[in-house]
Amino acid sequence: MTRVVIALGGNALLLNGERRDYETQAGHAYDALNSLAEVIEKEDVIITHGNGPQVGDIFLRNQDMPGMPPGMPLHACGSMSQGLIGEMILEAYEKVKKEKGIGKDVSVIITRTLVDINDSGFGNPSKPVGQIFTDNEKEEIESKRGWKFTKTEKGWRRVVPSPFPQDILEKRIIENNLISGFLPVCAGGGGIPVVANGSGFSGVEAVIDKDLASAVLAYMLECDELLILTDVPCVYINYGKPGQKALGNVTLQQMESYMNDNQFGKGSMGPKVNAALTFLKHGGKVARIGDLKDAINVYRGKSGTHISVD
Repeated sequence: MTRVVIALGGNALLLNGERRDYETQAGHAYDALNSLAEVIEKEDVIITHGNGPQVGDIFLRNQDMPGMPPGMPLHACGSMSQGLIGEMILEAYEKVKKEKGIGKDVSVIITRTLVDINDSGFGNPSKPVGQIFTDNEKEEIESKRGWKFTKTEKGWRRVVPSPFPQDILEKRIIENNLISGFLPVCAGGGGIPVVANGSGFSGVEAVIDKDLASAVLAYMLECDELLILTDVPCVYINYGKPGQKALGNVTLQQMESYMNDNQFGKGSMGPKVNAALTFLKHGGKVARIGDLKDAINVYRGKSGTHISVD
């Protein structure tokens, strides 16, 4: 039996221009799980997920406003998104389970990711989060809260650290659920970022790359495959340029060469490819990247990009 981590992209659950409601996202979750029903039933599957659009909306709803309770910190918003998306996946899976006659139950696990407070990412916040602010709003918030900002075409956005995931603290709970025959849903949004302190762990204002956290979880639990599902059909080189080429079956060495040539965008495909390579360098057998809407064919190797050690 194959042990595989399937990473569902947060953006794939909520496409650009769609209504940002619960029902739309739960519908995408159903489509993905319905496509993957055969894999879930036959293999040892762990599902992780992104939370970019969802945690952004939660963050907006948690902004400080006159007469309202104080907004929650970013790590708490990440925790909320794990519960929200976990419910969507749980609801969708129960429908698929009944329709397909699958015996496996699902378990949604709130998951923390350990990071190093001395990680260089804390000294160079680079991950945009939350709403867009005007010049005046930016100056007021910067003075009041000490937030860091980046300039965009529409205004200013807050930026936060994105440190490397050192450990998935609930990994043994996840594995025990897997061994007991459950379908674990975990490490949402890369996990709740925490640092070690004298009494245990405490949350920090950061965002963990969800694909990288999925890769770390996958190699820590000695998984065979990592399946990264997103909203594009595959990985391309020379994307949007003359000579654009879709990548099908490639080796770790070839993909590293493309990475060194800066073929993949830092805010788009780059993190996914980096996660795939990280998994393979730590003992993984194959990493697959493809479209959530064509999930089963990506898993079977009939579509998407498939990276192997050799």
